[in-house]
Amino acid sequence: MSSKKINQASRREIENEIIEAFVEMVLTQKFADMPKWIDLNLTVSQLRAVFFLAFRGSLTIGELAKLLGMGNPAASILVQQLVQQELAERSEDAKDRRRTLVRLTERGAELMRGRREQREAKFRNWLSQLSDDELAGLRQGLVPLVKLVQADLAAPSPRTEPAGDR
Repeated sequence: MSSKKINQASRREIENEIIEAFVEMVLTQKFADMPKWIDLNLTVSQLRAVFFLAFRGSLTIGELAKLLGMGNPAASILVQQLVQQELAERSEDAKDRRRTLVRLTERGAELMRGRREQREAKFRNWLSQLSDDELAGLRQGLVPLVKLVQADLAAPSPRTEPAGDR
């Protein structure tokens, strides 16, 4: 890849094209995946909770409530609904018996694993259709961008963060 300098207007145009392409790609995939998630008959809050638990491994009710933007009682009810659907389970925090931890059950983890594997298979198929130069260029730009995003948001990668059975 060349490292030639581009003027500010051209740089802004390239940034806009990248943002538009990224948003289009994400929205297209989300729209295509929507029927699979709708079939689960989960509320949006329940689905968000499942995603947080898949990403973080286990959370206290309070931590989950904060992430979901709701109070502890509402989060506790939501967790109970996930427990009834056998997607999550509660356990006592070994460090503080007053706290309750929530994590995905094997069924919940398998559901998320299956969806992730399907998504990764799609991406592999798309990446296999790029030329070698396109693939290398994508990697050259995407890897440092991911690092910048993680540093800016202080968010560890779900690939490196311990999260129980993934």
